Amino acid sequence: MQKPDAGRKIMSLALAGVLFFAASFLAMASENGEMQIRKLRFAGMESIKKKEITAVLAIQAPPAWKVWADSPTATRREVEEDALRIKQFYQSQGYYETVVTHTVTTVGPEMSPDSSKDPQAKKQIEMVDVTFHIEEGPPVLIREIIIHGLPEKTVAGEAALKASIPLETGKPFIVEDYEQAKILTRKALGNEGYPFAAVKGRATVDLNDNRADITLDIKPGERYVFGDIRVSGHEDFVKETVIRRAVSISRGEPYSSQAMDDSRASLFDMTIFKTAVIKAGEPDEENKTLPVDIVVKPRKKQSVKFGVGYGTDDGLRLQGAWAYRNLTGRADRLSVRARRSDIMENIYGEYLFPYFFSSRNDLATTAGYEREQRDYYTLNKTVSETVLYHKLRPHWLISAGYKLEANRPENIEAADSGTVIDPRDTENFLVSSTVYTVERSTVDDVLHSTRGSAIRLFLENAAYYLGSEVSYLRPGLEAKAYAPLPWKMVLAMRADFQTIKKSKDTDYIPISKQFFMGGSKSVRGYGYEKMGVIDHHDAVVDISGLSSFMANAELRFPIYEDLGGVTFLDSGALSRYSYRVDMDNLRYAAGLGLRYYTIIGPVQLDFGYKLNPAKRAASDDPLLVSLANKDRWYLHFNIGQTF
Repeated sequence: MQKPDAGRKIMSLALAGVLFFAASFLAMASENGEMQIRKLRFAGMESIKKKEITAVLAIQAPPAWKVWADSPTATRREVEEDALRIKQFYQSQGYYETVVTHTVTTVGPEMSPDSSKDPQAKKQIEMVDVTFHIEEGPPVLIREIIIHGLPEKTVAGEAALKASIPLETGKPFIVEDYEQAKILTRKALGNEGYPFAAVKGRATVDLNDNRADITLDIKPGERYVFGDIRVSGHEDFVKETVIRRAVSISRGEPYSSQAMDDSRASLFDMTIFKTAVIKAGEPDEENKTLPVDIVVKPRKKQSVKFGVGYGTDDGLRLQGAWAYRNLTGRADRLSVRARRSDIMENIYGEYLFPYFFSSRNDLATTAGYEREQRDYYTLNKTVSETVLYHKLRPHWLISAGYKLEANRPENIEAADSGTVIDPRDTENFLVSSTVYTVERSTVDDVLHSTRGSAIRLFLENAAYYLGSEVSYLRPGLEAKAYAPLPWKMVLAMRADFQTIKKSKDTDYIPISKQFFMGGSKSVRGYGYEKMGVIDHHDAVVDISGLSSFMANAELRFPIYEDLGGVTFLDSGALSRYSYRVDMDNLRYAAGLGLRYYTIIGPVQLDFGYKLNPAKRAASDDPLLVSLANKDRWYLHFNIGQTF
């Protein structure tokens, strides 16, 4: 009687095992079965941007505007793993008590290709909406930052060091900032002569108070100075003295990692090296010196470039350039460039001699021919110019030069109030002048500026004692500023004033030396050089002036990846008089624009609207009448930012 009972028990155990493995298999199949995700939602996300969260997920849904893109597929296990990724990301941003759950809602079946069978066959797949529910909780804030072991022989003290790192008391404790703080501390010590400094960090997180105490332990090591500077790879190409002038390190000076970086950048700026490696050698522990090895690899001596572009100001642009580097073994460069557009044709040759008697000097000589074809005149011009540039100090550049122009105007269309062309505008004239500039720039990126400022003071003095047939003084001042704002926005501003004053022995300034306004780089809403001089009665009285003032303000903001937008307000005025602009009579234009950022600069598309245009022309001169047109909108297309 016991054997049947034993048999039933064995059968029951076997059935239970089968059911267990079947359930496990079904669970695994459910976890690993693919789902088509129709919508990916986030609920409760307030402190972190959606773009930052989606970047760390395995499930990558296309943006809503890509209606043609396929919905992503994922398994339930991948959804669970993404929930864990969200929690980990929140913790890295200082939110240690974040709770993340998720729901998967079935919305229907979907037919998709079955790759395991006939390519034309379809299989049914579950269509779902996935929602991640986030309870952020309070952030862990930094309570105290303690620095141990900072050497006394540092120029920057503890307060300056704390200001240079991304950690700040009262702010959330972010792991990436904590790691960056250690790197920046090592770099700061490297700039003070401590190349082998070690920095260890300790972060104590108190979840009861949601506070974190940060400690940076510094072991600076010995202080070193630069030893021998050894140069190689330049043989039979460029003289060693040229390389030594270019770098900002010398034997006996305190070691500085910043000086190493600056020297590397200077070598690349010479444009004659394909690679330039600067690295520290084996330290001399007895004398506390650190030798430096500079290894360069030359570029090809000759290069040719071609370019094409288009803008509403100057139409189709074609340009080309040829350069011969290191002509005499002193890193000098001979180049020829040519350009053609609807308003300009030119060809120039240039010889650049870097480090002219000093590592801070560059000498440039340029000569060429240019033909300007404007709506109001055509000017044929032969030019030669020599300029000495001097790097005064970090961010500062000054220059002085001599310029000689032979000008031959033709096709003059501009007329005075009597509709008679001024004969002085048709005469050939020679300009011999000295040119001076002072520039200061802390702008972070020339093509895509986000912070910093720049100022440029310009002065041209054309005088009879220099052999000039026209004598004048032409000063100018331009200032630009860029300020980063939240959400990756940038506020950009510019102001520019220029004027020209004839000397006593000159009775007229040729029209080609006067100022015009309007265009994609000026006051948008007006066509290129189509604003004119407008008086208090809103009448256009002239096409050009002897003084100009312009101010621009832009709010630049991201839209999606490399696509951005701008809102802008431009203002400007021309004056018939030197050193005088009526600020109460400015003309304004506002509008919206798009920017598509490329490696050669942003593509610019702006819609400008005139806020207070001229209402009439002061005379029946066709040119003035055309400037007083009633169209308020203008579309500008170009390459590059407005400023």
